[in-house]
Amino acid sequence: MPKYNLYRIEKNREEDLITKLKSSGLKQISEQEKEGFYMKFFFPSKPDEVDIWWVEIYKNFFGSLKPPKNSVYFGVFLISGDKISYAISLGKAHFYLTDFCDPDFGLNLAERIVDKDNIKITNSKYYKSAKSKRITTYRQGNPLIFNSGESVHYIKGKTIDTEMWGSTVNFGKSVHLNIAIDPLDLPTLIKNIENTLNQPIRTNLPKVDIIKDKNTIQHLDRILAKAILKIEENREISIEEFTISGIEFIFSENNQYSLYLKGKSQEKVLLTELSIKSLIEFVKSKNIDIEKEINNLKVTVHNEHGRNYTKPLKFYLDFIEESERYCLIDGVWHKFNQSYIKFLKEEVDKIELDYDPHFNISSQIKEGEFNQSRQDDGYLNLDTKTKPLNGYLKIEIADLYKENVLFFVKRGTPKSFGYAIDQSLNTVKILQNNSFRLTSKGERKKIKGICLWLIYNKINEIEKLSEIKSIIFHMKLVE
Repeated sequence: MPKYNLYRIEKNREEDLITKLKSSGLKQISEQEKEGFYMKFFFPSKPDEVDIWWVEIYKNFFGSLKPPKNSVYFGVFLISGDKISYAISLGKAHFYLTDFCDPDFGLNLAERIVDKDNIKITNSKYYKSAKSKRITTYRQGNPLIFNSGESVHYIKGKTIDTEMWGSTVNFGKSVHLNIAIDPLDLPTLIKNIENTLNQPIRTNLPKVDIIKDKNTIQHLDRILAKAILKIEENREISIEEFTISGIEFIFSENNQYSLYLKGKSQEKVLLTELSIKSLIEFVKSKNIDIEKEINNLKVTVHNEHGRNYTKPLKFYLDFIEESERYCLIDGVWHKFNQSYIKFLKEEVDKIELDYDPHFNISSQIKEGEFNQSRQDDGYLNLDTKTKPLNGYLKIEIADLYKENVLFFVKRGTPKSFGYAIDQSLNTVKILQNNSFRLTSKGERKKIKGICLWLIYNKINEIEKLSEIKSIIFHMKLVE
């Protein structure tokens, strides 16, 4: 069955794409017209001969043999319409198409045709989490589940209409279809895709939006440069272990790299591994002002399976600016979008909320006094009590206990509420691992639930937790 790796090309970028393809050794060898679309096939007159990185390492063992090179063919099938164009990637052409495509195309289509109850693989980036990126596989027939701080970049799953779209589709910046149609019938498929993209969304995916404001980008670039220079203090920046080109996963350890400053490629440094350490060493050795030159640092990838290609260093950096929810993806600044905010709101409002004016307190009463006074209501006061963990660490178990429920009390602002949430998560994890049991006077206490008891300085009654306007607070609640 034919496989089509389909990119949606922005019409104003089509000529730039054709220029790029021609400069890369491809030429148009044929053209046909159907249903108002012109189908152009681009192919190299001769295959690329590319260096094999390990040949240099083992050159002494080749004897008199001429060091071999790999021959690589690739091509592009361009389907050009009046208002929109699409391109089929053949071979390694996806390295070129990703720079000229509509980056939201794949996930926009996924939101309309993927069967959310039959997902196979997802790749996501995480905001405010120990995880940065994760590839998740699902058992057959499992529904799509999102976590706190997650934005989806790739999804593979079954479709809602297997006759039209095929059984399983991969969605990234491109869409990979296994569908029994002839290439000459692709214009009909494209018309169906365009009509589908205008239909309402069936499955909201938490995503990120591209930042286009130049002043914001410059501001974020300065923050990034300073973070690199202060890497010992800032662990939020690292080199991506893998990137996605269309729907292709590219793992960094499979290649060699050259690092150089734009305009000074003769001073490039060959690297067996791309790392923050090697980056800092390069910047210091060349006396580079990274705040000014962050966008001029380039990385050439030496790939034995295709010709070498160059990307900005930013393409390989994993960095999140936490205060405003910005993140760097494929060298481009993004921000977590409203779909993600909507997802958080819906999840937060599933949490049971209870308000009892009986427990209202004066602003003069301290949190410890509040906990102590709860003993008259039948609560066991655990405030300041700790339990050992791993023999030497100690954590606070909880603040109160009553009727098989642990209570975590915090008074203040949404920011300070995060402490109570972190405390509750730590306790639950330890209980799950059977690291300790809560006891009182030798009696074992059963624990069947947890409750966050939040004392908030607000005049009006809160009916939903989402009314507390703090995305970090919402994310911690969902977690």
